[in-house]
Amino acid sequence: MISRYRALIPNSITMASLACGALSLLLSTSGNPQPAGMLILASYLLDLIDGWVARWLKAGSAFGLQLDSLSDIVSLGAAPGVLVFAYLWGQGETAWWVWAVAILVPLAGAFRLARYNLLPSQPTASHETLGLTISTGGATLTLAVLSDLTTTGERLPAWSFAPLVGFVCLLMVSRIIFPSFAGIFSQPRRSLILALLFAVSLLLVPIYRAWFYWTSAYLVFSLALAGYRRLKPR
Repeated sequence: MISRYRALIPNSITMASLACGALSLLLSTSGNPQPAGMLILASYLLDLIDGWVARWLKAGSAFGLQLDSLSDIVSLGAAPGVLVFAYLWGQGETAWWVWAVAILVPLAGAFRLARYNLLPSQPTASHETLGLTISTGGATLTLAVLSDLTTTGERLPAWSFAPLVGFVCLLMVSRIIFPSFAGIFSQPRRSLILALLFAVSLLLVPIYRAWFYWTSAYLVFSLALAGYRRLKPR
């Protein structure tokens, strides 16, 4: 009985994440991309928290896994795709590929989640993931939009979102091994250094653009690490 009620805590966080994603969809389709993007990032952070809380409380369950996946496909798959579409449409870009990118994100995310759910369960947080997670992929695209919306400097050209979305989706369905954030921040000294560097970057560029740069750096680092492992003599 206690375990059942304990599971309500992480599941409630997951439901809050899903609510953020649903509200983001409504805001994107009503012409409010900036708050829509902020809600996607809120969902992203809640998605990180619910897993940590479930492990901390030892309240993980098959129901929680399925609920988390359903939340992710809405909040970090469909919502970022619609956000990119709404942003480009608002910029006057109505080419066919704008529609395609909006559909591609949830499709790739659904594939990634379905494959993840079939993998053997991990008793503890894994330090590696197979393919880019839908949460990081969705957050990357959201940050690209928000960094353009909140900057007074040079923006990404509209056409650049097509290869960006294609690249992120390709990473999600790939079998490339990505280091998890739990692994990256597993060492206190490394965590402190990264936190200080991130704080310094906020003094130089706006928060969303800095976050986008750091997320992009994570993707580049992960690909370089995967290439090194592939070429490393066995």
